[in-house]
Amino acid sequence: MADTQTDTVAEAGPSVDVAALERLVRPLSAESANGTAARRSEALAWIAQHGMPSRHDEPWHYTPFKDLEAALDSATPAADRHVTTDVVEGLAGTHGGARLVFVNGAHAPDASLPGQGDVWCGTGSAVPDEHVALVAQASADEPTDGFEALNRAEQGEPAVVIAAPGAAPEAPVHIVHVTAPGESMEIAHPRTVVVIGKDANVSVIESYVGLPGPAVRNTVTTLFLGVGATLTHHRVQTESTDCVQVGSTKVTQAANSTLASTSVMLGARVARNAFRVNFQGTGAKADLAGLQVLDGGQRHDTMITADHAASGCRSDQEFKSVIDDRARSSFSGHIIVRPDVVATDAHQTNRNLLLSPKGQADTRPWLEIFADDVQCTHGATVGRLDDEALFYLRSRGIDAELARNMLIDAFIREVVDSVEPKSLRDHLKALVRAKHDEAPIDHDTLHDEAKRLDVS
Repeated sequence: MADTQTDTVAEAGPSVDVAALERLVRPLSAESANGTAARRSEALAWIAQHGMPSRHDEPWHYTPFKDLEAALDSATPAADRHVTTDVVEGLAGTHGGARLVFVNGAHAPDASLPGQGDVWCGTGSAVPDEHVALVAQASADEPTDGFEALNRAEQGEPAVVIAAPGAAPEAPVHIVHVTAPGESMEIAHPRTVVVIGKDANVSVIESYVGLPGPAVRNTVTTLFLGVGATLTHHRVQTESTDCVQVGSTKVTQAANSTLASTSVMLGARVARNAFRVNFQGTGAKADLAGLQVLDGGQRHDTMITADHAASGCRSDQEFKSVIDDRARSSFSGHIIVRPDVVATDAHQTNRNLLLSPKGQADTRPWLEIFADDVQCTHGATVGRLDDEALFYLRSRGIDAELARNMLIDAFIREVVDSVEPKSLRDHLKALVRAKHDEAPIDHDTLHDEAKRLDVS
């Protein structure tokens, strides 16, 4: 009977050319560790069995596969390139503390800054012996999809952050993944592993930035929060508009841990941000916020999953999009409450602001609740700028363009104002201003004017 079931799955599953996918990862070097080739084979075997995602898979329903497949068909593994510290800081900002820089998936030690005290930062091959098993355990679960498996097949150097129990550094750890394209389409597979020890309180910034040029980025981040740990996490994607990015973040939370995560997507022609939180211990909390700002023909797809497998946990999702020109934004908010789980508190909100009649917004609440003791809400809106608010501002002598910017700014600030440190908050404001304002209008000035008029 078991053999029959296996055959049925194999026949029903999507066919995949594993050899074609293998050409998208760099050849293994002669210096690779003994288990590296075996781990690559395992990852490719997983793809052969389970296939790559398609639009028939619910979590990938809104992904523009024609663009993604076209990019993959022409891609080759990214070459090693050098970027200066000035370029890194110009693209990603400076926020104090340790910094790990990777260019096209390869560590750039000259642009990195070492960690100090109870927070260790470095590459996967340099992880201290006492932490090797911990890092392996944090990233050893089964892949969620074929892109994550392909990332593992790369077997490149991950960025690793390990916070000791009770660690509480003042400055954030900044992980910067830089895309430095060539003349033709290239692909890289950046990977990040963050382990926060018991009762530690740490802030981590992930910046995905890029220089102009064609590129594909297949990114995977694994976050593990120990008992009572607190992690403030910011994921900022400002890739070039020539880039296609598929991003995945997987979080495991132990008992009484707290996650506050903000995802900001401004760049890339096509970008997917899949963020999954697995509650494995009672009393854990996750506040997930996000902002997408799109124009031109950009396509951004956000897939958020809160998997409540433990009792007494709380999740809150609040995501916004600003869509201009012919751009299209998609959001799916998935809440899962497992059987026998009690005292679950789960909420989600998605709000979309359309600035153009040709812009599109897709929003989908997706709830799977297998228990009774649940408080769960969801809400979504799609609309344009408020005509009455615009009229009010214009009647106070404010010109049309400034009035429009003030309302957009008020919509965006609800997400951006919660970002810490201030250096990152200011960096994001500047990026948004450069993307949408025709004139260099200061957002703090807009906010002050809105407060004076009582419209903020």
